[in-house]
Formats: sequence, C-alpha cells, structure tokens
Amino acid sequence: MANITVGLIPSPDMPHKIINKIYTDLPNEIRHHTGGNDEWHIEKHIASIVGTAEHMDKAMDITTNMKKQKAWDYAICITDLPNLSNNKTVVCDIDLTNNIALISLPALGAINLKQKLRNFISFVIQYMHSNGSDNNLLNSQHFKLTKFTTVTPNEEDKNKNHLRIISTSTFIGWLHLISGMTFANEPWSTIFDFKKIISVSFATGTYISIFSTPWDISLDYDYWRFILLMFMSIFGMVGWLIYSYNLWERKNPKTQKLYRYIYNFTTLTTLTVITLFNFITLFLLLTISTLLFVPPELFSNWTSLGSKQPTLINYINLIWFITSLGILAGAMGSTVENADKIKRATYSFRQYYRNKQLEQENDADYNNDEESNDYAGRKQTHREEEE
Repeated sequence: MANITVGLIPSPDMPHKIINKIYTDLPNEIRHHTGGNDEWHIEKHIASIVGTAEHMDKAMDITTNMKKQKAWDYAICITDLPNLSNNKTVVCDIDLTNNIALISLPALGAINLKQKLRNFISFVIQYMHSNGSDNNLLNSQHFKLTKFTTVTPNEEDKNKNHLRIISTSTFIGWLHLISGMTFANEPWSTIFDFKKIISVSFATGTYISIFSTPWDISLDYDYWRFILLMFMSIFGMVGWLIYSYNLWERKNPKTQKLYRYIYNFTTLTTLTVITLFNFITLFLLLTISTLLFVPPELFSNWTSLGSKQPTLINYINLIWFITSLGILAGAMGSTVENADKIKRATYSFRQYYRNKQLEQENDADYNNDEESNDYAGRKQTHREEEE
C-alpha cells in the first residue's frame, strides 16, 4: 500500500467552487477507479496561472513546477478558460512524462457538472497511474451525449507521452463549451445588481397599465407580435448593457480571433440569461399589480370586450405586453447597481482583472524579496493560496 498525493490547482471562481463541492469525495472515487489499497490524499491550491486561452502550455509548465515544489505525485490544473484544437473543443491535456493534466471545465458543459468533473478527474488519475495503459475514454452515465477521442497535440514531435482528449462531435462540443462558459460566468449572481432597472421597469409598466390603450392593443395583437416585442425588449437591454459598459471585446493582439468570438458570444448569452431572469421577475411583479388594480369589470368597460368578461389569457397578454415595454424603457433609463460586478461576469474582463492582480502581487513580491522566485525557469508567474 502506497501513500499517493494528488494536487488540484483550480482557477478562482467557478473551478474553485466546484472543486470545493467534490473535494471530500475524490479519494474514494479515485480508489474506486484505480483499484488496489493505495491511500490517496488530495491537496488543493487556488492559482491564477493562465492569462489567455491561447497559451495553455504555460499552465502546463507552471503545473509541472508546482508539482515538483510541493512533492506531489500527480497534479491537475482545472481552468475556466476554453481550449480548442482544430476547432474542436479540448476537454483535457495529459502529460505522462511529468504526471500532470489540464482540464478545461467549460468543455464539460453546464449540466451535472460536479459529477462530470469528479468522474473526469478520477479517469485522468487512473490513466496517469496506469501510465497510459488504461484508455477507457469515459463511456459512463455522466457523458451520454459526448464521445471522446485522443490526439497528439504536436504532430511533428509525435510525443506519445502527451495526450489530448477532445470531443468527437464539433456541434456537441461547442454546445457544451458555450453553455459551460455561460454557467461559469454565474449570471444568477448579478440579478440583485439590477434593482434600479427593475424599479424603473416596474414603474414604467405600472404607469402604462393605467391607460386603456395598452389593454385594447393586447386584445388585438397576434402572438408573433408579442414574441417580437419581447425579443426586442430583451436584446434591447442586452445591447444597451454591452454598449454602456463596453463589454464587447475588440481586436486585440493578445487574443486570437476565434477566442475573441467565443468570449463575445458568451457575453451575449450571459447577458441574455440575466435579462430573462429580470423579465420573469418583472412579469411576476406586474402580474400581482395588474390582478389587484385591474378588476374584470373595468377591463371589460374600458376595452372592446364590452359585456364579455376578460379571460385569464387576456390578462396574461396584457401583462406580457406591459412587461416588454417596461423592460425596454428600464434598460434605457437606468443603470445597474454594481457595474464592476457586471463586467466580471464576462471572460475578457475577468481575465483582465486577474492579470492586473497578478502584476500587482508580483511587483509587491519582487519589492519585498528579490530572491522570492520559487520556480526556476518558469514562463509565467502565478498567485497561490493554500487551503
């Protein structure tokens, strides 16, 4: 029986949160996959070690150096950045020479993420522990839609000790990647920063509902008009947020075009999810307001219904209509509570903040102790917090 130590190096934010949730279960899970009576120990460190997705090799170098310094047997870096190989999504890079691996968390998608990551980490440890002899590529219940294959990252070197696991389906891989990146942005965490917009939207919707014209319009509108108006309001708010807070990443020599497109599309999906949450919240608030202050008799007398009693569908259409107008007016007439938090919900700004923090911390470390470099020959510095 051997004592084996595995070092986990999650990036801040979502990777760190997911690792915390599965941390205690990993030793038993790894023992189940590898078999035998070995004692598995898990250590974890938070490290902002990757500046851009295009330079994942730097993360591999730093992971190797950290593994040597900490005397780990295996080391796995879990990042929230996308990783691509010939336009296919990369889930993991494994270096058997140094017994390290790099997992791209967004490539696992947004559903059952804890189980998927736990299963994948166990598989990676099993693969490295067997020195690549066990190549059962995760045909498990947690990966029903995804099939994996392996490629050699550098076709010229033909380095068989460096394995890259990619999704075989381009469509499923990209679907998982975008949904995973949107999930990693944690759109639900910014809902309470939209109180001003919700307030203005609610006030606008309530004011509109005072007049009978919207009531009559809601009776005559076809559903395609309701849907069109709803989409106009949602994407109007999304566009306003992107414009107001400069969330669209422009051409940058540090970021390749493909990754820039991914970041911007993820910003679009993240803000769309946030706005949908706000739309539903406003819809519920206006439902209460409308049902309380628009009695059926008044609805009939003020509209073309005449002697007919309004139905539940009539009320829903009215609320749908004034919610769409309220969201559109609220987006243009107010701002969010915490602009900095909205910016951090996008990949490009989050990486920018991480890089700035790294630069400040590295400058401070250098000024305090010019001999504090831990890793000889490393390509990039990193921040580390021991748990």
